[in-house]
Amino acid sequence: MKIFLTSNQQFGRPSALKTNKRPFDSMTDMHDFMIKQWNSTVSKKDAVFVLGNFVWDPEIGEQVLAALNGEIYVIEGEYDRASEEIVELKKHDDKKIRFISDGIKKMLKTKSVLSYWPLADWPKKKQGFISFIGHPNYKKYKSSHKSKIVNVCCDAWDFKPIDLTKLTTLYNDPDLLND
Repeated sequence: MKIFLTSNQQFGRPSALKTNKRPFDSMTDMHDFMIKQWNSTVSKKDAVFVLGNFVWDPEIGEQVLAALNGEIYVIEGEYDRASEEIVELKKHDDKKIRFISDGIKKMLKTKSVLSYWPLADWPKKKQGFISFIGHPNYKKYKSSHKSKIVNVCCDAWDFKPIDLTKLTTLYNDPDLLND
């Protein structure tokens, strides 16, 4: 099992096309492409942490959820009421989706802190933990190797979830800090 990170899919939100300047002609095109990208990376046995803004519309969210690989953990972002609603409705069904409402998750094994919101300071920062954020403004809240911050907004990563272990290995490579 691998662990992946992503954010800001906004499945079912029509304004995501314009607001995020996404290169799709329709919501259907966006959903189809994003599902294809997700499933080309994530297997059914993998875990995916969505750092906010997963689904906008619960009905479309249910359809998308059925098509996506992996077990999904949604860390509450700015627009995750629909994600929370889906989890509540599926409480007694399979556990394909879970909701983390406190907005932050520490991953001790990979020395990572996951959140939707950009953090100026985070738990265990001084011990080298990397801050993974999901804020959709990935141009303002940029990834920084030196600061150990990674923005996993799907728009910046070709709409694919990214492998947490590979990224933490890359970010902990001291040779890359000297460039």
